[in-house]
Amino acid sequence: MTNKIFTKQEVINLINAGHVMLLSGSDKALSNLPKGKWVAGTTPYFMDGTGKVDEENIFVDDFTDIAKNAKVEVFDTADVHNIAKRGYDNGFIVMSLPIDTEIYFDFSNKSLEYEGIYNNPLVGFVACCNFNDYGNFGQLKTFVGAGNYGQLFHNKAVALYVELPENITARTEIINLDTIDYSTPKVVFPKTSFFQSDCTIDGKPGNIAEYMENYVKPRMGGKGYTQMITSQNGALINRDPKVVDTEKGTVSFFSPAYAGDEYYLVKPGNDYLSMFNDALKAKKSEVVACFSCISYFFGGSFEGKSIIKNGCYAFGEIAYQLLNKTIVTLEIDRA
Repeated sequence: MTNKIFTKQEVINLINAGHVMLLSGSDKALSNLPKGKWVAGTTPYFMDGTGKVDEENIFVDDFTDIAKNAKVEVFDTADVHNIAKRGYDNGFIVMSLPIDTEIYFDFSNKSLEYEGIYNNPLVGFVACCNFNDYGNFGQLKTFVGAGNYGQLFHNKAVALYVELPENITARTEIINLDTIDYSTPKVVFPKTSFFQSDCTIDGKPGNIAEYMENYVKPRMGGKGYTQMITSQNGALINRDPKVVDTEKGTVSFFSPAYAGDEYYLVKPGNDYLSMFNDALKAKKSEVVACFSCISYFFGGSFEGKSIIKNGCYAFGEIAYQLLNKTIVTLEIDRA
């Protein structure tokens, strides 16, 4: 397998040679590619020997060496619930979908309810843009691409289905470098949504925006809001506040907070760069794709620093559900 940055012409050559690939890059880099067995999503942030910002070249996760068969599918909001039902008996699915679109919200709120969601490892990332341009969606959009069409889409999801030989099995794992600060209040939401208002705080009725402003922000020295974190059957899941609106009493998150989960404040890592590399260095199996969050990229000042695995950073990562501030790995085991 190959996981590295290539020039656009090199990627065109790989497509024409029939390679099975997940591509990531800027919309400029990903435009006008030939048809083939590839899917793509926009991001300019990568781990390729070092942390990099690159809007000219394309990062390639090449699965050709392990792919017995492969197919590409495009979904909209009417049929994205079928995404897990189209897989092979033995294989995996890699996907991308654009941030802040209808299909992004639909998948993120409902994916764990989809039929067959755990049949195959389902991983990927949220297509994004340069963070300096984020929010300027009147002029700039994020895109995904599908090789069966040879074009980019907005407000659709793309999925690459890879069938594996009998002697190879795939699995996905997540790594969270933060821990739970159980000294902070327990917050529970009554609904699953990106947008929250009413909640209970240590069992008493409360408002999440007031909590963020009056309890969380002072703990941060008045400089912002830390992530919230929960344990889902032992897996630590972060929910990163996006916008706190104290006038409306609402908080929006970069991934949906789930109804009934018990959320606390994050106890952040002290040295994200070392922790990031140590966590990936501890991997004993073969990592064939790696996705992570720009929260680590910026929070740990990763640009130009040595990273021991290759992959991409985006505005969210996918492991059956939308996550943020997590490392997601797709790994294979050979019999």
